[in-house]
Amino acid sequence: MSPQAQGLWARVLVRALVVVAAGVMALGFLGPEAALLVAFLTVLTYVLLWARSRYAGFLFVDPGPDPGPEATEDPAIDPDGPTDPPRGPRPRNPPD
Repeated sequence: MSPQAQGLWARVLVRALVVVAAGVMALGFLGPEAALLVAFLTVLTYVLLWARSRYAGFLFVDPGPDPGPEATEDPAIDPDGPTDPPRGPRPRNPPD
């Protein structure tokens, strides 16, 4: 998140409200230790999602197009069995 991004403070405020709300709900149901854990995990989720969007180009390199399956000896015989015929523009009618 760059400081010049539009809506930065609104996003930060909404995320902080979500963290507080999750902590308060966990406090009411499970106790103070669970509330801290839930709040920490919620913040960690936001940080990891931010890091994924920021550094995805460095971490996940596209290997390129898939070369496809290898050719069989007899192309007329499909090892997966027969395929369904192609459907037309109209959906199938249910059986009567």
